[in-house]
Amino acid sequence: MNKTSTKTKTANTAVKTTKSKTAAPRAKRTQPEISFYLQYGDREYSFAEIKQLVLDKCEAEEMDPADLRIYVKPGDDKAYYICAGGSSSIAL
Repeated sequence: MNKTSTKTKTANTAVKTTKSKTAAPRAKRTQPEISFYLQYGDREYSFAEIKQLVLDKCEAEEMDPADLRIYVKPGDDKAYYICAGGSSSIAL
């Protein structure tokens, strides 16, 4: 083996190493859209609809929906919620 081919192999190895270190960053995964339902007795509750109803009521009552927590009680046929602006409930 001559000196020229040894230098070429070393140079190619260095290029490959450099390329792997500068590889493009991995793309972030996008979250899939999830539909969430609760079935109780002969009724079905969509959490997306409940959330929107609660947000609409918060807006109507001028409540701040920050830190919103919703508790669904299908036995009471209500969704209770607590937020930075207070607490209340909606009929389901």
